[in-house]
Amino acid sequence: MDYIIHYDVAALLITLILIIQYYSNRRISLGVSRVFVVALIIATLSNALDLITVYTLNHPQDVPTELNYLINMVYLIGFNSVPLLYFVYVRESIDSSARWKRWEYFLGIGPYLVAVLLILTTPITHGVIYFEDGLYYKHGPMLTLLYMIAFFYMISALIIMICHRKALTKSQSRVMIFFSVEAILGILLQFLIPGLLIVQFAISLALLLVYLSLENPEEFMDTQIGAFNRLALVETLNSYLRSGKDFEIMGVQIEGIGYLRNVLGLTNITGLMKTIADFLKSIAGRSRNVFYIEHNRFVIVSEGDHANWTLFQEVLQRRFSGAFPFEGNNFSLDLALALLTNEEHQGIANADDIVRIMECSLQEAEETGLELMTISGEKLLEKGRREGEILHILREALRFGRFEVYYQPIYNVQKKCYCSAEALIRLKDDRMGYISPEEFVPIAERHGLIIEMGNYVFREVCRFMTEKHLWESGIEYIDVNLSVVQCMQEDLYQQLISIMDEFQLPYHCINLEITETAAVLSSERLRNNMTKLMDKGVNFSLDDYGTGFSNTASIVDYPFHTIKLDKSMLWSSTASEKALCALEYMIAMIKSMHMEIVCEGVETEEQATMLEDMGCDYFQGYFFSKPVQGEEFLDLLERERVYQLLEED
Repeated sequence: MDYIIHYDVAALLITLILIIQYYSNRRISLGVSRVFVVALIIATLSNALDLITVYTLNHPQDVPTELNYLINMVYLIGFNSVPLLYFVYVRESIDSSARWKRWEYFLGIGPYLVAVLLILTTPITHGVIYFEDGLYYKHGPMLTLLYMIAFFYMISALIIMICHRKALTKSQSRVMIFFSVEAILGILLQFLIPGLLIVQFAISLALLLVYLSLENPEEFMDTQIGAFNRLALVETLNSYLRSGKDFEIMGVQIEGIGYLRNVLGLTNITGLMKTIADFLKSIAGRSRNVFYIEHNRFVIVSEGDHANWTLFQEVLQRRFSGAFPFEGNNFSLDLALALLTNEEHQGIANADDIVRIMECSLQEAEETGLELMTISGEKLLEKGRREGEILHILREALRFGRFEVYYQPIYNVQKKCYCSAEALIRLKDDRMGYISPEEFVPIAERHGLIIEMGNYVFREVCRFMTEKHLWESGIEYIDVNLSVVQCMQEDLYQQLISIMDEFQLPYHCINLEITETAAVLSSERLRNNMTKLMDKGVNFSLDDYGTGFSNTASIVDYPFHTIKLDKSMLWSSTASEKALCALEYMIAMIKSMHMEIVCEGVETEEQATMLEDMGCDYFQGYFFSKPVQGEEFLDLLERERVYQLLEED
């Protein structure tokens, strides 16, 4: 028979290039990726054997019949392996965390074993192929069944995709549907025209598309830093957890990066982090993978247990104990380390939980000054369970409106009365009791609930102010905090304006509080939203000034109406003469810029008197009032109104 081999030659070139490209890039080892690699290698070998059989079948007198059988049998097994691997790839892509059910095992391996049995027995049964007179290649009656089994896997994969399409991204769906349709057409065409060797070409094109779209290593890489990203870390840990492999991880937190970001700028700090990542990769070697999970944190994962972390820690600390050179400058960088051994993560079935606990442990190591924090499994489980419970409570609170908004009055020094208040979210649970915002807000941020929670508070403030006509009680505006995530939204302006319009609340009745971190991370988006909102009459405050790095540029670059001094500035001034001078200077500087000042944490009359002498405009703190519920806030305002009337009389 005359065979058209051009497609086979092209297919072989494509798969060889894919193999070289795949192994030239360092990548993480994932279950679904390993299936792809096996399919790629088998497709390449099968393709090469297909070309070899063209020669052996056309020159039977030069090749022993036994060798001809062997070559064709190996080719046919490889040919039928690729549809099975594709079926597995689709199943793993949909839900790699779920264990295979018995019927799935039977569906996956049963037809393939039938095909292999038919192929292995064909020299005896002549069921699939045979050689007439020991020379001439012939198709047996069971060859059609092999094609039907290949069709079965492709159709089954297509049905699974349709049934679980919501679990796939649009890109995954398009690629897998293309793979299925193209492979089915290729198999059908070669079945109808045996001399047209096109199946391998169809498979190679599909593998190329899968590699470019689904197996693209850039999806798991932070290309700027040159290390694997957070998604890669989660996928790697989940792969280890599913397979039951031993692993250990060490978290590395580089301290002082926030300060250097303000000094060096974003571009240079990215270059510094890349230099640090390169150093970590150089000492990690091939046995460990380095992951960059956020602006100052890395995680190193070692497969197996009892890795020599002591030596690794010594090398790290020796490198960072002195000056760290970068771009001709030397920087002083401190480390916080946290270690999770194989014994300590037993019982944790979710990679996201492990990553979150690692982040909390790094933060705790930094705060306590520990050189290395070894994470205990008991502590890991306890934190994981508590976070899961709080997450459930948060979702229920959003669903059923169980959050409470408290109001802390702000005292106007000039008017000698309360003219505003800060809205603060509170959460109580029947079983867990009061849950601090310092605990539940970070959990909401990690699980994507913070925007919905922020909108809940804003809507509640607008409703409360409109229904109770707070302006009649002297309240000119309410301060509402914006999270970092809210500030990063392009449509923040539209969201807030639509809510205020819904309650017909005058725009000047809202003052939005933004932290310095939100201002730095949001930059142009925030400026655009601030401009549009200020044009409507909404004002802005810079919150918690005096903590962190208190960059003066934040005051200069953004159109803030008010600066809120953090309570730590006031409290430290009572114990330190230097802190007192710094507070006085800071108030004078802000006043010279014609901005108003709110000082938080006022707890004594002496503090209030001192701040008034320094020129502070507003006071907020327990000396005046703790945060109170809405009705109690109204009662407080009424009492203040009565006191003022009595004083006037």
